Amino acid sequence: MDAEIIAIGSELLLGATVDTNSAYLARQLAAAGVSLFRKSVVGDNAQRIAATIDESLSRADLVICTGGLGPTLDDVTREAVALAFGRELEFRQELMDQVAARFAAMGRPMSESNRRQAFVPAGARAIENPRGTAPSFIVEDERGTVIVLPGVPYEMRFLFESAVLPYLRDERGVTDVILVKTLHAVGLGESVIGERIADLMLASNPTVGISAKQARYELRIGARAAGRADAEALVAAAEATIRERLGANLTGDETLAETVARLLAERGQTLSLYEGTSAAPVYRALADTPGGLAHVRGAMIHPLDRPTDEHAAASLAHAGAISAADRWRSDLALAVQAASTPDDRGFTAVSVALCHPAGARQATRHYDLRQPEGWDFVGTLALDLLRRYLLGETE
Repeated sequence: MDAEIIAIGSELLLGATVDTNSAYLARQLAAAGVSLFRKSVVGDNAQRIAATIDESLSRADLVICTGGLGPTLDDVTREAVALAFGRELEFRQELMDQVAARFAAMGRPMSESNRRQAFVPAGARAIENPRGTAPSFIVEDERGTVIVLPGVPYEMRFLFESAVLPYLRDERGVTDVILVKTLHAVGLGESVIGERIADLMLASNPTVGISAKQARYELRIGARAAGRADAEALVAAAEATIRERLGANLTGDETLAETVARLLAERGQTLSLYEGTSAAPVYRALADTPGGLAHVRGAMIHPLDRPTDEHAAASLAHAGAISAADRWRSDLALAVQAASTPDDRGFTAVSVALCHPAGARQATRHYDLRQPEGWDFVGTLALDLLRRYLLGETE
C-alpha cells in the first residue's frame, strides 16, 4: 500500500503552528510497512483541499488527512472530502450523541455549532473519538481510501493507534515491515560520500539516502520486507557495505558527540576545553548530548581580546589546550581558536588543537562563520580530531 499525507489548516501555512502530525504519521506508516509518497499542507479552503485529495488519490492507495474537523465555519475538511468523492454530507445521530456525551462528561454546555461535527460524507465509516469532540471517518471508492483524523495531536495519535492501524492490518491486509536505520558520518563531504555509495543510493530495496544535519551527515537505510527478520537482514547487508566504504569516517549509530562521550568513558580519560569564542561549539555539542559532559573537568571560554591572524590562531589554540590541561589536570584537552577577521572571500581560519600525554595534534580549516551552521562545522572538526585520537588512529 502506498500513502500520502495531507495536513490541513491555514495556521500551518502561516507558520503559526508546526506540523508535527505528519512526522508522527510518517513514522507510524513506515513501521506498518506502508510506503509514504508525499506530504502536503493545505489551508482551510474546501476547493483546494478537495483538489489535493483528488491529486493524491491519483498516485496513492491511501490518503490520510489531519485537521479541519472542528465546529467553526473555517473547519471545512468534511465538506472538502465530500466534494472530492462527489457525495453529500449526511447527519449521524450516533455521532451527535457522542459529541453531546463528551460535553456532558466535561460539565460544559454544547454549542449549536458542534452539530457540524456530526456530519460525514455519505457512506463514510465513522470513527468515534473518545478523546475529543471531533469524530473521524473513512471514505472508500474505486480510487482508494481517505482517512480523516483530528488536528489535535494527542487525539490524532490515539485514533491512529486504536482505530486506523487495526483497520489497515485487519481489513486492508497491511502486513509488511519497513525498517529504517540511521548512521552518522563525519570528515567527508556529502558529494564524496554520495560517490562512494552511489550504487546503494540507486537501489530500490533497501533504499539509502544522505542528509546534512548540523555539519554532519546522516545516512538512512530503509528496507521493506514481509517480516522484521528479513528487513533487518537487508539493512545489515547495506550497512556492512557502507562501513567498508566509509571506514573511520562512519561513526555508526551514534552521533559524533555520543561517540566521543562513550570513548572517553571506555578509556577512562578526562577532558578539558578551551574555547576562544563565546560560540563554544565543542562545549555546546557535548552539553546537548546525554552524558556528554560526564568526563569533562572544566571549560575555559575566552573570546579574543586582540586582532589575531591564522598563524596566531593556531598558536593560541595550541597554548589554550596546554593551559586547559594544566588547569584542570585532565588527560586530554581540546581547544578552538578562530582568527579575528575573515579573509576577502568571507571565510575565517579556525584552528583546533588536541593536547594529549604524548604531545599534540592540530588542524586548521576555513569556514564561513557568518552562517548559523558555521560553528557546527568547527565543533565537528574538533570532536572528530578527538575521536580519531581515542580510536588510536595516527595522524
